[in-house]
Amino acid sequence: MQIQANFRRVLLFLAAAAFWGCGSQEGARSALTGKVGAAGEIVVVCDEAVWNGAVGDTLRSIFDQPFPVLPQYEPWFDLVHLEPEAFDRFWKPHRNIVVLELADRVDTQEANVKIFKEKYAREQLYVVGKARNANALAGALHERSQELLSAFHSIEVDRYAGLISLSQNEVIRDELGKRLGLQLTVPRDARWAKKNAEFHWIDRQLTRMKGGDNHDVQQGFFIYREPYVSDEQFSMGERLRKRNEVLKAHVPGPIPRSYMTTEMRYTPSYEEVLFNGGFASELRGLWRIEGDYMGGPFYSLTAYDERSGELVTVEGYAYAPFFDKREYMREVEAIVRSLIWYEAPETPAAP
Repeated sequence: MQIQANFRRVLLFLAAAAFWGCGSQEGARSALTGKVGAAGEIVVVCDEAVWNGAVGDTLRSIFDQPFPVLPQYEPWFDLVHLEPEAFDRFWKPHRNIVVLELADRVDTQEANVKIFKEKYAREQLYVVGKARNANALAGALHERSQELLSAFHSIEVDRYAGLISLSQNEVIRDELGKRLGLQLTVPRDARWAKKNAEFHWIDRQLTRMKGGDNHDVQQGFFIYREPYVSDEQFSMGERLRKRNEVLKAHVPGPIPRSYMTTEMRYTPSYEEVLFNGGFASELRGLWRIEGDYMGGPFYSLTAYDERSGELVTVEGYAYAPFFDKREYMREVEAIVRSLIWYEAPETPAAP
């Protein structure tokens, strides 16, 4: 089966994830406090000259990149500069920290960037970069740029997953297990919008305050299966074709003859990934309502279920016209990636 060849092509992603996920931890876990700081924020601790020079420029080039396929520019992360003398006990538990240091010492003769987890707080990611000079440290950061971006993004997604698991909708979780042989960790305030043999739709309605007024925010999740025929079904073109076909049939818009589809004026992003030890593909893009003006970002994951020989697609989207969407989409990704295959417990044999 060609799917095995594709699996081998993405083993590199597993190696990279394992590197930062198994980073050293400093400090006693039992004594760690809870993390602080806003989601999507990284505190950068360094001298002013470092921040305003080549090292700071390199760091900004990594984290100021646009978050993929949003309707407006939002950076992957918001950077907050802090002078070393201000890095006290109130800042040390921050969720995301990068400490940069230039000095001529034994431990800085070779530029190095190290990633730690839970140095001063639970669920904290802590990066230390050291070198003798700015060019060397900038080069070391650039060399690890994709790894750093992936590490900070992944742990933010994991944090959302952990929060949702504390207050999840167990009714929907269990029903998905019985109906589709899979489970998702969805928030307690989610509800069914549609469920039939071909298509399942979970809806979540939120209200958020901005400018003194309440505004609606929506997150939605689609689940559907299809027979696996060939690896071509994992391609970007086939995923978009199938997506548009399914959504036109099952996701109507607010007016007659309107329906959800893919906004193709902005090119979607596509990636082959490892997911739960198997091959999968990710699709990020913008959705719109054909015949109306609604729209927003979506994240779609398609994985192979070897038990049934089918492809399973789980997709999440956000509609938040008055708000930035980056953190809503990280939360969506956390829910989509909570997908696991469900095995019904065996009934004990009668004595």
